[in-house]
Amino acid sequence: MSTQTLIQHVRIFDGASVIAQDGSVMINAQSGRIEQIWRDASDSSPDTDHLATVIDGTGCTLIPGLIDAHVHAHQDLCLLERAIRYGVTTVLDLHNERDWFQELKQVAERRRDVADIKSACLSATVAGGWPTEILSVTTGNPELKNRTLRWPNLTDQQSIDEWIVANQAAGASFVKLMQEDGCFCSVPFSTWPIPTPSLELQKRIVDTAHRNNLLAVAHAMSNHATLRVLAAGADGVAHSSMQPVTDEIVQAFKATNAFVIPTLTALASCTGDEPETRERIAQTLQGTEKEHVLGCVNVMREGYSVKACIGQVTALKEAGIDVICGTDTATPLPGMRAGASVYEELWMYVHRCGFTPIEALASATSKTVDRFGFSDRGRIEEGRLADLVLVEGDPTQSIEALWQTRKVWRNGDLLKAV
Repeated sequence: MSTQTLIQHVRIFDGASVIAQDGSVMINAQSGRIEQIWRDASDSSPDTDHLATVIDGTGCTLIPGLIDAHVHAHQDLCLLERAIRYGVTTVLDLHNERDWFQELKQVAERRRDVADIKSACLSATVAGGWPTEILSVTTGNPELKNRTLRWPNLTDQQSIDEWIVANQAAGASFVKLMQEDGCFCSVPFSTWPIPTPSLELQKRIVDTAHRNNLLAVAHAMSNHATLRVLAAGADGVAHSSMQPVTDEIVQAFKATNAFVIPTLTALASCTGDEPETRERIAQTLQGTEKEHVLGCVNVMREGYSVKACIGQVTALKEAGIDVICGTDTATPLPGMRAGASVYEELWMYVHRCGFTPIEALASATSKTVDRFGFSDRGRIEEGRLADLVLVEGDPTQSIEALWQTRKVWRNGDLLKAV
């Protein structure tokens, strides 16, 4: 029995550019891969008699499965289930308990109706640092508080080596640095500023990650923290700074060739800004989910703003710095929702930061896999995973077309409901 599906008469965006206006793509659910691509209807047409499924994509665009490069999944299988309904077929988990990540990864390996997940596992934390301090004053979960007591306290090379070994044993694909003194946040911390790693320690962490062939992504939300992690050699920064952009910031990114994951969605929730963008997402939801997305965290001190973030992203993009789509979605945090927040993030890149729709889509597909080194997904190419999204209309011309997602495949299997 055939396990092949042909999607024909479809516009094809391969992750970087439109390669066909009336093309066809053959995928195989058994291998989970893209088998063949026809770029023009005049090419020798495939034989459809033996195929399990033939889909007419007239008026639609086929794009690679989207990637959210910044989430916090915790133990939340619902995050993976929600994400894929919006065509987000992979999420990158930037700090999680090792056993929680392994449990979610095992589910994602068994089921193709959830997003795949890759993780940093536990971040490079220090005693009393971020995010231990924020959790100590915001969570009422005693188990989670107890777990923070067992998080790494990196102080020297031995502790760094032990942390890296444990993370790799748990399946980590990259590492996460923390450079956060809490100065942006109005939460009443017990210690303020929050303790942060020294530049020397951060350099050791990055060097050790690189020796173990791991990418190093860093949390930083201010200009001084961003400059610190870039000086340490971080490959990417997991937020855009919430302070006005300076030439020093732009030049530091250029000198290191680091990328930025803006997380404008999460930062707008932190400040309460951009209510209209949350309303745009909320229109697709019902009940408590709608109320959740319309909410916001609203914990920002004066002097930090989404307007500054937008200025940072715009300047970095114009300077040729790679911008990678990530939302910082975590299910408990108001103002965000898995999958839907990727649409909001991309909409803000186009309508706030001057991206073309193609540039925005690339930030959630080809640019992500190029920078993270994932050669099996993120592009529509023969031999890559058949993680695909069929969108009615043309999101390469209007990013709003993403709201008309009609079909999603992960590893060649069609999601039953979108």
